[in-house]
Amino acid sequence: MTDTTGGVVPGATIQIQNVETGFSRTLQTDREGRYVARNLPLGSYSLTAQQAGFRTEVRRGIVLAVGSEVTVSLELSVGDVQERVEVTAELPAIETTTATLSGLVNPEQLRDLPLNARSYEHLALLAPGVITNRSAGFIASQGRGLRLAVNGARPDANLYLFDGTVVNDHSTHSPGSAARTNLGVEAIREFRVLTHNFSAEYGRNAGAVISAVTRSGTNEFHGSVYEFVRNNIFDARNFFNPGDLPPFRRNQFGASLGGPILRDRIFFFANYEGLRQRRGETVIATVPDANARQGLMPDPATGQLREVPFNPVVKPYLDLYPLPNGRNFGDGTAEYITDFSASATDDFSMQRMDFRLSDADSFYWRYIFNPSNAITSRAVPTFMDQEAGTNHFVVLGETHIFSGTSLNEFRLGFNRTTPAVDGFPVTALDPSLSFVPGQVFGTIRYSLSPTGAQLSELGTTRVAPQLFAQNLYQVTDTFSTVRGAHSLKFGGDLQNIRLNTSAASFVRGAYQFGSLGNLLAARPDRFDVLLQGGSSTRERSWRRVLFGWFIQDDLRLRSNLTLNLGFRHEFFTSPTDAHGRTGNMRNVTDPEVTLGPPFESPKANFAPRLGLAWDPTGSGRTSVRAGAGVFHNHMDGRSWYASANNNPLFLTSLTIRNAPFPNAYSLVAGVNPGLKRNDFVQFDADTPTMVHYNLDIQRELIPTVSLRVGYVGSYGYNLVRATSENIRVAQIRPDGSKFFAANAPVVNPNFADMRGSWTDAHSNYNALQVEVQRAVSSGLRLQASYTLAKAMADADTLSNQQTTSTAATTLDIHDLSRDYSRSAYDQRQTFVLNSRYPMPWDKRLNGRMTKAILGGWAINGIFSAGSGLPFNIQLGFNNAQNGDGDQPDRPNLAPGASTNPIEGVTAGCQGISAGQKLRTPDRYFDPCAFELPEAGTFGNLGRNTVTGPTFYNVDFTLVKSTPLSERMNLDFRAEFFNLFNHANFGIPIRAVFSSARTHSGNEGRITETITPGREIQFGLRLTF
Repeated sequence: MTDTTGGVVPGATIQIQNVETGFSRTLQTDREGRYVARNLPLGSYSLTAQQAGFRTEVRRGIVLAVGSEVTVSLELSVGDVQERVEVTAELPAIETTTATLSGLVNPEQLRDLPLNARSYEHLALLAPGVITNRSAGFIASQGRGLRLAVNGARPDANLYLFDGTVVNDHSTHSPGSAARTNLGVEAIREFRVLTHNFSAEYGRNAGAVISAVTRSGTNEFHGSVYEFVRNNIFDARNFFNPGDLPPFRRNQFGASLGGPILRDRIFFFANYEGLRQRRGETVIATVPDANARQGLMPDPATGQLREVPFNPVVKPYLDLYPLPNGRNFGDGTAEYITDFSASATDDFSMQRMDFRLSDADSFYWRYIFNPSNAITSRAVPTFMDQEAGTNHFVVLGETHIFSGTSLNEFRLGFNRTTPAVDGFPVTALDPSLSFVPGQVFGTIRYSLSPTGAQLSELGTTRVAPQLFAQNLYQVTDTFSTVRGAHSLKFGGDLQNIRLNTSAASFVRGAYQFGSLGNLLAARPDRFDVLLQGGSSTRERSWRRVLFGWFIQDDLRLRSNLTLNLGFRHEFFTSPTDAHGRTGNMRNVTDPEVTLGPPFESPKANFAPRLGLAWDPTGSGRTSVRAGAGVFHNHMDGRSWYASANNNPLFLTSLTIRNAPFPNAYSLVAGVNPGLKRNDFVQFDADTPTMVHYNLDIQRELIPTVSLRVGYVGSYGYNLVRATSENIRVAQIRPDGSKFFAANAPVVNPNFADMRGSWTDAHSNYNALQVEVQRAVSSGLRLQASYTLAKAMADADTLSNQQTTSTAATTLDIHDLSRDYSRSAYDQRQTFVLNSRYPMPWDKRLNGRMTKAILGGWAINGIFSAGSGLPFNIQLGFNNAQNGDGDQPDRPNLAPGASTNPIEGVTAGCQGISAGQKLRTPDRYFDPCAFELPEAGTFGNLGRNTVTGPTFYNVDFTLVKSTPLSERMNLDFRAEFFNLFNHANFGIPIRAVFSSARTHSGNEGRITETITPGREIQFGLRLTF
C-alpha cells in the first residue's frame, strides 16, 4: 500500500469481507506497507483500507479462486477517512507472486460449457500441456477415471484432491465410477489443475494436482433442479456402423440446495445427481469365417482355399464365436457387427456444512457418497463385463486465526473406494466348456490381444473376479504466518492406506494362441491358471503409510519481485500384509522367494522447490516467471501389489507351455510344483521422481485480455517399467547382437514366467505453451491454448490399462536404450479453445414478448485438435524365441522404407497388394515397410515409430435463459457433442506378422473410433 507520492503506508487497517457469507478478516499493513491474508475461503470479496489522514479506499469484485493468489495494490489519497473511494472491476489474470503453472476451471465454465454425461474432469483438458491418451476403449474405465497425461508425466502420476484431501483410487488414478463418469458438477464450485512447479505443500505424486473445492451455503438460499436427456433418435451413427443406430436412453437428473441455518454463522449445502443409461453399443468383432470353421483357410501365396490342420475338439469353442455378418478379410477371419445392450447406473450425493464458530475459528464437514454399476460387452459380445463400486469421501476441517498474520488449518480425511469387476457369458454355457471345473468359462486370447490379434479375444476377462477395497485415512496440518517480507507456510501430511484385495489373474484359466490356424489345430502357446486352496489365496490385506512435511517461504524481495522457496521431505513405509502373506525375490536368480515385504521403500526423498515471479514494470500487467523443483511419486499399488500377489509363497499360478487343449487343467496335478509363475518387484527400488522446470512471460494486452508464452520442461527418472524376466539366456554374436536359441536355458529354471517391475526408466518433455484469455463478466469470454511439445521415454506403462498403443514390457531387458523413443503421450501439437458468447442484442430488445423469445440466448463451445499419438509396430508372436510371454517383439525396417509409413500407397509384398491408399481405415500404414527378423533375434525397428490418426472435435451448446423472477432463472440447453460428426479413428491393428511368419492381411486396419458420432443432449435447469 502506498500514497500518491509512492511512499509506503504502514499501520493501515485492512478489512476483507466475503460478500456471500459475511465472513471477514481484519489485518494491518507492516512497516513496508505490505499485507497478506492467507487461507481465505473461495468467493467474491470486498476490501476496505483505512488510515488516518487518507480517504477510505474500497475495492469490490475481488474473486478468489481455488489455488490462486490475488495481488491487490492500493494507492491511498490524502483526505478525510470518512470520504470513500470505491472501485469495482475484475482483476487481470496476471500471476505476479508465484511461478506455479496452472489452469482454472471457474464456476462459469463448469456451468456453461458442454459436458457429455456431465463428467467434470474432462474440463481439465482446457489447460495447456494436458492431454489424454486416446487409445480406443481406454479413455476411462471402472475405478480409474480419465487418463490425463500432464507435461510429460504418466497418467498415474497425478494427485486428485477434494477440499484438500486425497481422493485417488487404489491405482492412484482419479476416482471414476463404474459408469465411467465423475459426477458432481453442481457440487463443485471450481477446480484448478496445477500443471507444473507448484508449492512444497503438495507431494505424494509427481505429475499434476487436480484440486476441486465443493460448494458451500451462503447467506442467501440458492439451488437448482435439473434434468438432461439423451436419445438415439437425435444422434448420428458411428462410422463403422452401417445400419441403424442402436437404442440409447440416458437420463441425468438432480437437485441442489444451499443456504443459511444461522445467518453469518452456520451454512449448509446438499446436492444429488443420478444417471440412468441404457445403450445399444455397436460391437465389431473379428471372428472365424464359415470356411475356417470347416478347417479351410486361404493359401497366403495363391489366395485359394486349402485344408489346414483341424482338431475336432475346437468345434464347440469355434461355435462360441458368432457367425460373421460383415466384411471378409480373406485370411480366414471376418467381421461380426452387432448391438450390445449395455447399462449404467450412477448416483452421486454430497452434503456439506460450514460453521463460523467465532471470529477466530471456523469449521466444516463434507461427505460424498457415490455408488455405481455398469454392464458392458467383451470383445466378442457373447460375453460381458459387470463392474461396480462405491466411493465414500469424507473431510472435516478447522481453521484457527491466531492474529492478522498467523493461522492454522487442520483437516481429517477419509477415502473409501471399492471398484470390482466380474465377467459372465450373456447366456448360460455348457459347464463342460469351462477350462477350470466349477468356474465360469475363461479366456481364449491371442498374441497382442486385443489390439493386434488376428481374432478378437473370446470369453470373460482374465482378471475376473476382482475387488479392491481401499480405505485411506488422512491427517493434514499447516501453519501460515507472515513475518515481514516472508510469507511462511509449513506443515505435514500423514496418509494411512489400508487396501484389501481379492485379485489375481487366470482364476478361470486362459489359453493363448499365436493365430487362428493354431486355434484350429488346437495348438496353444500356453495355458495360464491359478490354483486356489491350501496356502494359495488371492486375498491380501495391504497396509502402508505415506508421510511428508514441508516448509514454504514466499519471499517478497521487492514490491515487484517474489521468490518462492520450498522444501519437502517424504517417506513411505514398505507395504506389508496384515497376515504376513507376502514375499519377494532379492535377486532374479534366487531359487526361492524370501518371506517379507515386496520392497524396501527409500526414506530420503528430498524435494527442493524454487520459483521466481518478477513484475518488471511494477504495474501488475507483466510477469516474468521461472522455476524448478523436484517431485516424488510414491510406488503406487499397481507397481507392487500384483507382483507381490503373484509369487508362489501364497499363490500358485501356473504357466503350461504347449499345453493340450482344452483339458490342460487335468495336468495340473502332474506339473512340477517348482515351475510356477513368480512376479516380483525390484527389492531395492528407487522412488520415481520428476524434475520440473519452466520459464514464461505473462502480459495483460488490454484490461480484459491476457497472454502467456512459456517454455515448460520435465525430466523423469527412476520411473517404473515392466519386464518379462525369465527369458532364455542369449548368445552374444561377434557383432555384439543377441541370438536366442530355442533350446537355450532360461534365466531362472526354478520358475515359469517371471514378470518384474524395475525403477530405472526415464522420460523427458519439452514444450512451448501459449495461452490467451479474455475474462469479463459480460460479453465474450474466451480461453485458447496451443502446445508444441516433444515427449520421449524408454517406458510408458506397466500395463495396457494405461495405453494400448505400445507394449507393456521392455523389448531387451538388459538394454533399455532400444526402447528410448517417442512416448505414448507424445502429442506434438495440441490446440484447445473454449468460449461463451451471450447474444449482444438483449439490451436493444423492447417489449415483453420480444424479450421472452429473443432474449437470453448464448452459445458456448469447446474446440479441440491434436496431432496423432505414436504407436508401436509389433510382431504377432515371439520371433526372438526368448520366451517373453508379453511378446514385445518388433520387426526389421525394410531397406529404404520409412519408419512412419503412412503416406502414399502400399509398396506391395506377400499377402499385401501394391497401390492401396494409406491413412485410410482399411490400410492406415504400409505393412510392406517391415520385414521379419531372423528367428531368435530382435528386430531393428524402434519403439512407437508410427504416428496415429489426428484428432479434432467440436462440442457446442445453445442456451436460452429465461428469468422467471428476480432470483429465479430457467435455462434450456441443447448440447451437441462432435458437432460435425467427424470420425476420430483409433489406432489400427499393429501386429504385422502372424506366427505362420506371414502377413495376416489385416495389419493397419482400423476397426473403431475413439469418439462416437454426433450426439445431442437436451437439458432444463432451474436455478434460484
